Amino acid sequence: MRAHLARTAAAALAAALVATGCSGNGDEGGRQRGAPRPPAAGGSPEASPDTASGLPARIARQHLTWEHCTPDDTGLRSPTLRPDADCAWLTVPVDYADPGKSTLKIRVARVRATTPDRRLGSLVFNPGGPGEAGAQMIAGGAFEATGAVMGRYDLIGFDPRGIGRSAPLKCPEGAGGDLIPRTREQADAEFKAAADQGENCRKAAGALLAHMDTVSVARDLDLLRAALGERTLNYLGYSYGTYIGQHYAHLFPSRVGRFVLDSVVDPGTDQVQTARDDVRALGDSFASYARNCAQNQCPLGGTPEEVVAKTTDFVRGLDAHPVPGPAGSRLTTGLAAQGIREPLYQADRWPDLTAALTQAMAGSPGALIALAAEQVQSARGEETEETDADPTMARNAVDCLDKPGPRTAAELLVHLAEFEKSSPLFGASVAATMFHCAAWPIAPTGKAEPLTAPGAPPVVLVSYAVDPATPLANAQTVRKNLGSASLIVREGTGHAAYGSGSECTDQAVETFLTDGTLPPTDLRCPA
Repeated sequence: MRAHLARTAAAALAAALVATGCSGNGDEGGRQRGAPRPPAAGGSPEASPDTASGLPARIARQHLTWEHCTPDDTGLRSPTLRPDADCAWLTVPVDYADPGKSTLKIRVARVRATTPDRRLGSLVFNPGGPGEAGAQMIAGGAFEATGAVMGRYDLIGFDPRGIGRSAPLKCPEGAGGDLIPRTREQADAEFKAAADQGENCRKAAGALLAHMDTVSVARDLDLLRAALGERTLNYLGYSYGTYIGQHYAHLFPSRVGRFVLDSVVDPGTDQVQTARDDVRALGDSFASYARNCAQNQCPLGGTPEEVVAKTTDFVRGLDAHPVPGPAGSRLTTGLAAQGIREPLYQADRWPDLTAALTQAMAGSPGALIALAAEQVQSARGEETEETDADPTMARNAVDCLDKPGPRTAAELLVHLAEFEKSSPLFGASVAATMFHCAAWPIAPTGKAEPLTAPGAPPVVLVSYAVDPATPLANAQTVRKNLGSASLIVREGTGHAAYGSGSECTDQAVETFLTDGTLPPTDLRCPA
């Protein structure tokens, strides 16, 4: 990573935080082991429980041809193939409004149920992002469900359109600055840089860029369900994966099987409200970290308040006085905020954050820069060859289509001041991430509105009590939208609660997936 650290760090600042409420981290789930109502196109109820209305038969009635996965199916994050995984291709329309015009292939991977005589069917999962490649995680062994679930289901992962091996976007890196734009001149320059990168991405990606929206992904998911031979979809989604799941349930309520949505995204918020919620969630999570740090003789302060104040003062001063780092990099305010954010997702990484902050304050920012670059490095792959493609642009392509938001630099400056007032530590850096979507060459096609699923069976929602990306309030709101759902709340701070060490959480999810028994309406589990 050191050879490309300067550019990777800049990419982390420029793109990794965009619309962070949709996933926070992109990898969240993947890091652990962890009466028909007609919709057809455009959000109306489904026409048939068996096939998609209006699609050519060659698309609507596919059969997957399974084969050995190849080393390319692991991405570059895993050096070996999982020996019991196999892979297939699913053909989907680029544009569901014109399904006969052009198609793309979605990569799918499978690990068969370990107790085939008790197999219940297929369980499709999405690990979040947007931008995470589920087929790669299955093929490379980076993700599996807990044992009881692996025993009863074929675990299915897919690389969503434009991601992984599914016609991946290869958009050039941009030339945006690494400082938070605070003046109109700086904001105009940042807006222009984002607009230029977006236009270059449009030219490189072609027609697909206008069809990276989550509604299209949900329709792809229904074609996958049919190709797997399943009448209903059993689904496990983390973070942004919960957004896909809600869209699926809204479009195809009678096809919903056993759904588990962990670390829940609220579809009723636009980009600005999502960012506000993100700032609040980050503040709550950092407060949890600060309490833990102070209780463990933290070098950053003797009380939580001292930890917060010292960190805030340091981070806010970095744009005026960046700290030089390795390989020509430098630690700036936005980069430091991203570096702090990364370990907040998993409490067992908080000591890494303490060490990185302590070193950075002493003039050695390499560890904190490396934390900031993790998401970009994960998307690019470990120790890959030099490339001018920006691995974060697939995330922008989804986020900028899905939710409306500001469209001018002047609007963004107003929000930046508002956000920084509400959170001196995180506000400005989160607000600055909206530049990419403000300047995106394609206007949003999605809406900020609750998603209902009339006639769908109850689902299971899962959330940490404190989550740095998808706050508990999201799950509570989505339960009201859906009208019927059980909510499992895991105490403590983190992101993606199932499959990460909580026996209470895992048992409740396993019981639901394996025998259909819903947890109590409100279940509290220890950390």
